[in-house]
Amino acid sequence: MAMIEKVWELLDEYRAEFQGLKETLKEQNEIIRDQQEIIRKQKEDAEKQGTINQELSLQLKDIKQQMNDQLKQVQKQLEAIVAGGVVTPPSTFAEVARSTPSPQQSTVRSLSSGSTAESTANELFCMIDTSRVEEQDRGRAQIGSIRQAIESEVRAKEGQATWRCAAVVRNSRNTEQVKIICRDETELQRVKEAAQKTVVTGARVMRDQLYPVKVDNVNRTAILDGEGNILQGAAEALGAENNVTIGKITWLSNKETSKAYGSMVVYVTNKNDAKKLLDGKYFDLAGESACTNPFEPRKGPMQCFNCQEMGHKAFRCKKPQLNVRKREPVQQSLMNDEDLKDYGVLAVSEPYARMIDGKVVTSPRMHSNWTRILPTHTSDGPWPIRSMLWVRDDVEVVQMPMPSADLTAAVLRLPERSVLVVSVYVEGQSTEALKSTTGLLHDLIQRFRQGSGARTDVVLAGDFNSHDLLWGGDDVSVQRQGEAGPIIDLMNEHGLRSLLPRGTKTWQRKDQESTIDLVLTTSELADEVATCAIHPTDHGSDHRAIQTTFDITMPERSARPRLLFKNAPWNLIRARVKDNLRLLSWAVDVQTQTDQLMQVVLGAIHELTPRARPSPYAKRWWTKDLTQLRRTHTFWRNQARIQRRAGQARPDLERRAKEAAKEFHDAIRYQRKAHWDDFLSDDVNIWKATKYLKAGKSTTGDKVPPLRKGDGSTTKDKADQRYPCPD
Repeated sequence: MAMIEKVWELLDEYRAEFQGLKETLKEQNEIIRDQQEIIRKQKEDAEKQGTINQELSLQLKDIKQQMNDQLKQVQKQLEAIVAGGVVTPPSTFAEVARSTPSPQQSTVRSLSSGSTAESTANELFCMIDTSRVEEQDRGRAQIGSIRQAIESEVRAKEGQATWRCAAVVRNSRNTEQVKIICRDETELQRVKEAAQKTVVTGARVMRDQLYPVKVDNVNRTAILDGEGNILQGAAEALGAENNVTIGKITWLSNKETSKAYGSMVVYVTNKNDAKKLLDGKYFDLAGESACTNPFEPRKGPMQCFNCQEMGHKAFRCKKPQLNVRKREPVQQSLMNDEDLKDYGVLAVSEPYARMIDGKVVTSPRMHSNWTRILPTHTSDGPWPIRSMLWVRDDVEVVQMPMPSADLTAAVLRLPERSVLVVSVYVEGQSTEALKSTTGLLHDLIQRFRQGSGARTDVVLAGDFNSHDLLWGGDDVSVQRQGEAGPIIDLMNEHGLRSLLPRGTKTWQRKDQESTIDLVLTTSELADEVATCAIHPTDHGSDHRAIQTTFDITMPERSARPRLLFKNAPWNLIRARVKDNLRLLSWAVDVQTQTDQLMQVVLGAIHELTPRARPSPYAKRWWTKDLTQLRRTHTFWRNQARIQRRAGQARPDLERRAKEAAKEFHDAIRYQRKAHWDDFLSDDVNIWKATKYLKAGKSTTGDKVPPLRKGDGSTTKDKADQRYPCPD
């Protein structure tokens, strides 16, 4: 019995000791958890400190760069003051243009954390560009004169007798731009109004600042329509829902995917509104809530993919030009790019063309969206033509004859103006060809301007195969400088200006790049340019396509549905006509009877005959797989180009880009042949195929040109060309 009691005592002791160990272990676990929490917080603090250090390093780097720029500007001003007493002969347009880089303007300020030192100040300012001021007015475009003019204008208003500008400085990155610093939004609007009234001829007040805010997890059906365009009124509705003013909206995600949600950028006109959206973290969207984040636009060549316009507006005329290097797959890719359907003109250099039975055959021969315009003169060489135009089929156009296969000229008859568009090709390393081409262009412009009493604009676009500091930038070698003298003389003679930003590379082969493709326009039309840059889509040529956009009025398209007579229900039409004729009175004259009969018959036909579907833009043989291959080729070529321009050429990327181009072009050839073989395999299509051997309705030969009336004026549209004129 004593033994059992002792055993129970030992068990109690063990139990108490085990309980103590359990409590000790629990306390140790608590200590470990506390230490882990402390370590986690220290790690987060270290990461935040690292991010802050990185941001401070970037800001310090930007501040150093800005100080260096300002120091260089001060040195230039001191040198100018010292040399002020030296009398120099007046400079010509060509000399000034060669020595002055094109100003690159940016009206969108980012609110991201990676801003420069200038944008971190979040200052409000009105920007005035003086780069286009004439030499005789330069004295009135100086900082002191601008300040005095604006202050005088503002002081003339009631209650502003003692008002002064907060500060007036030059833009450190572009000395041709003057910034007027403002204290608040009200003062900013007041200064802009005064600047608009007092600005010197040639200077211009730049557009309002926009503040981008990225919005994620956006329901695409609330922003985009079925065709992927921004819904009309979306900016106003979203602005009212979030109590902000939205200038524009840009969709960032891929519009062709089936994902229900994506990302977009809203550009607000007020800095405080943008800050409010970012601080609130959420954006109201038709009852849903989306997340807001700072928008960080891509830098360098990739930026053009973020700047694509959402859709095409009728009042904008887009004229891209493309050198297709005489390759059929490149031209087929170009003509099946649906993004080009609303452009006004396609100017093509070195198109794929052959001479068959004395006629020029291009690829494609016709297109439902375009009117094909070929040179009026052909060459006896291996390539009959080296330029051509495709004009949108609803635009009134008149071709101008040119005695050269390298020039294709046409006059677009637009509302309130006429625009001469010329597709140009100049043979490389040939001084005689350059002189001959510029001479023909000189005569053409003079002939065009003498034959019209309305406003006349000129656009020359194509491959000029000539180098000059004016458009090539500082990379042009000394040996090549001066070879474009005839082009410079033509520009001076007719007041033409180069629209492409100086130094933009338009041609690339292996590790060589240059600027030989140009867009030249008259000064009046150049003032209406919206964009002029490299087009983002790459079709496989060694020349890059150039997209130029003008703020001019284009004719609105009016698509009339086509009746499908082969599927018409003729029995129903006969019965309908028979029933309707019974209700009419025939005790009238012959003309009235004829009118009644025509009205009944046409009414039945239009009511019962089915309508044909609108023709698709791309050819029937074009597939989504070809579109995807084109995107893949563009992606790899852009990647290789970015690395090469950064001085880090990647042979593997170059090889991958070349393989993607070959795969894309081989797929085009195979798909066209396979589709054609399937088409001919049906006996019904044998006779239908013969129409493709004849000139189609897309050629200028099938269009009625403007006719000259008895009073000397010309017809304006198709209704005016009708003969005899209806009473």
